[in-house]
Amino acid sequence: MNEEMRAEEHLRVIRSLMERATIYRAISAPTALVGGLLAVATTALLWFGDNARPGTAAPLDGRHFAEIWLVILAIVLAVNAFFVRREAQRGGRPFLSSGARLALRAIAPCLLIPAATTIWFFKNAEPIDREILVAVWIAVYGLALLATALFAPRSLVILGWAFLVTGLAILFWPKSLGDDPRQMFPSLAMGATFGLYHLVYAACVWSKSQASAREFLATE
Repeated sequence: MNEEMRAEEHLRVIRSLMERATIYRAISAPTALVGGLLAVATTALLWFGDNARPGTAAPLDGRHFAEIWLVILAIVLAVNAFFVRREAQRGGRPFLSSGARLALRAIAPCLLIPAATTIWFFKNAEPIDREILVAVWIAVYGLALLATALFAPRSLVILGWAFLVTGLAILFWPKSLGDDPRQMFPSLAMGATFGLYHLVYAACVWSKSQASAREFLATE
């Protein structure tokens, strides 16, 4: 396939993705709901678990902190794969369609940064490094969403900006370790972003979907 044919194929795939933006928004809503609930529940468990420890007990180990959130990530990825596969079967498309491969190629470079940062963290795991890790996770997740801006629904782009700005704000937040002796700030940041942001996104998408359905029925 020459360059001209490859460019035409990419344009065709992008047009197809833009036409199916509403479908992808509908798929992302239940995934966002599951991910949001898991993130909020995990943050709550970490918070209450920390409060239940004796005052002299050491806070949660940094590596255990990262392992917990990586397990949550694996669960959410599995849930998303389930919804994407179900929608592909309904539409008679392969699971890894040309559109899915294009989206993965757009996102993949962004994933190198958090992957490298996570490996670095497991080798260091100092208290201050936990905040850096969380800031990178949040900001780069926003970048990954923005990488699909060419064909993603506008709601996902807005969500991407929210994550990116929040991640950058965490890096420059004027706070010393003495202000957070139990090291709960990273968990609260994860709950606020991957939890509350996703729940707000899911609620907005579903309300918009219901409004569109009512408009469609009204025109019948």
